[in-house]
Amino acid sequence: MDRTLANLAALAHLIDAYWAGGCVRVIRTGAVLAIALAQPAWADIGRIKLASGAASIERDGKVLPLKPGFVIEIGDTLVIGARGKAGATFIDNTRLSAGPGTRMTFRSFDYNDTTQKGRFVSFLKKGAVAIISGRIARNDPQAMRVETPTNIYVIRRARVVLNVK
Repeated sequence: MDRTLANLAALAHLIDAYWAGGCVRVIRTGAVLAIALAQPAWADIGRIKLASGAASIERDGKVLPLKPGFVIEIGDTLVIGARGKAGATFIDNTRLSAGPGTRMTFRSFDYNDTTQKGRFVSFLKKGAVAIISGRIARNDPQAMRVETPTNIYVIRRARVVLNVK
């Protein structure tokens, strides 16, 4: 209730400033605020939801242990040890589960939340992953790829399990 009253007071202040001749300043301030709110978190492409055992991300030469809520960025390599596992959800709602011995790099990820279109390319060097495709694959069947040392798999609105030895 108090927050609603504060919001109404702030709105009343903006209206008063507009009618007092400060309309240009109010519009400019509003435009800057709108631009700031519209900018995505560039690096954040997904988050770890589950991690157990030996599970980490290699980023810029550093090994970072995984825990729920960990932010995944473009260029990260997911490394799962012999007794580990991890699960992640990406911002387009793609879900990924990685089993023991997995090494997967997220090479590129581009997603527009408004149009729900984009591109997602990853490289599975070894291990097993299960993928449930999200909005990127739903809107363009050629936009999501998993590359391996021997093949390229295009993920099309599907649930897929890949195992690379």
